[in-house]
Amino acid sequence: MKAFVCLLMALMMCGCAAVTKECSASNIMAQSHTLQYELLESKNQACETWNKEELSSYHVTPTDESTWGDLLPRKFLSEEQKNDWAVTYRKIKNMGVFKPPVGFLKEVPLGDVKLLEGSIHAVAQQTNLEYMLMLDVDRLLWSFRKTAGLPTPGTPYGGWEVPDIEIRGHFVGHYLSASALMWASTKNDTLKGKMTALVAGLSACQEKIGTGYLSAYPSEFFDRLEDLKPVWVPYYTLHKILAGLLDQYTVAGNPQALKMVTWMVDYFYNRVMNVISKNTVARHYKTLDNEVGGMNDVLYRLYTITGDSKHVLLAQLFEKPYFLGVLALQVDYISDFHANTHIPVVVGAQMRYEVTGDPLYKEIGTFFMDLVNSSHSYATGGTSVGEFWRNPDRIADNIKSPETEESCTAYNMLKVSRNLFRWTKEVTYADYYERAITNGVLSIQRGTEPGVMIYMLPLGLGVSKAISFHGWGKPFDTFWCCYGTGMYLLIYLLI
Repeated sequence: MKAFVCLLMALMMCGCAAVTKECSASNIMAQSHTLQYELLESKNQACETWNKEELSSYHVTPTDESTWGDLLPRKFLSEEQKNDWAVTYRKIKNMGVFKPPVGFLKEVPLGDVKLLEGSIHAVAQQTNLEYMLMLDVDRLLWSFRKTAGLPTPGTPYGGWEVPDIEIRGHFVGHYLSASALMWASTKNDTLKGKMTALVAGLSACQEKIGTGYLSAYPSEFFDRLEDLKPVWVPYYTLHKILAGLLDQYTVAGNPQALKMVTWMVDYFYNRVMNVISKNTVARHYKTLDNEVGGMNDVLYRLYTITGDSKHVLLAQLFEKPYFLGVLALQVDYISDFHANTHIPVVVGAQMRYEVTGDPLYKEIGTFFMDLVNSSHSYATGGTSVGEFWRNPDRIADNIKSPETEESCTAYNMLKVSRNLFRWTKEVTYADYYERAITNGVLSIQRGTEPGVMIYMLPLGLGVSKAISFHGWGKPFDTFWCCYGTGMYLLIYLLI
């Protein structure tokens, strides 16, 4: 495996110019979760050297300059204005003259939806519930307690939740969200007890740290990010925790979770403002070259509850202008972007439309959905190859690889289409939703084996889920990003 990883890196360094957009450093492929995991785990000296030298200044997405430079001249602002935080701040703080839209479809309460007993959907839901009940609260909390300096009973889980992996804690956030929704559907008392204990345990960690900070890794990870030093995806993981706690409040009715979220956001608001005041807003946007999940989305959602202008301001500071700007121009320029980095940003843009009523963000969501569905999707409704979008309208080239249709992308594309259906009531979006669930969600679990899920869905002739690069995961020793979204996805059978 070590030799394979180093060979893969060498090939990427030699060939990136031909297959990716202009980047500000060595290679956009560094954004792949799979590659980052292998790099961080590798003890091979050549790999470690490449990691330090090449990733020390990498930017995992095309820069704002390179993207816009290919489309139109950027002469709108003086150099001083480009980095003038006061100008940017005033623009963001001004919510504009738009009014939040009305007339959306209303969701049926989860408790009112029942799956037909014995159906493939009901069996999948039950298998997912069994997995959630198998997971131990102390083991989920292990790294959070370690970071907070609290006693750590039990043993940590394996895979991407081991105590020395930089993405640890992401699955816990997904568990918070998934358990809230599953409980709303099933009213399972055992699950209720687990998720309540998990929130209480996380609260104890936050109280022990005392600043509002909460994560399974120390705040130094964010120091490295702000210094533009190599680090995996600290804001990506943070988003999962914030979203999970917010779901525990909005879906499961736990008021403690909302207090935790607002305290966390206060901490990170001050942190981002400090970066901007010391280094300009341009430096903050440089940190967004790292994957940040749906930070804009969860912050807009929080704003709808609190009405705190800090929350909407921070949400806008987690949008990626180089990507949303291209979509605003309605240009097909998404090839060679890491798919699951950017789909959540579009979901956040959709939430911005719901909060502010700015029609631009409705158009961004609509164009993006049309673009992906028409030019970058398989018959299953899934998208991506090797975690990335590639050449539009040439999907046949993609299925030669067993690494097609990352499960996380199905999770987030369902959110995009769901929002559009709520807004427009157009059956086209419901058709997509059904197609993606049937092909891309029911396929994630292996039969009735709890906790055995896939990362990718191979689509080529004669390929197998079992022999793809990732293969089938293990209940307690995998915890890929797609385990978290997979657990959540299986609740989409109800919503």
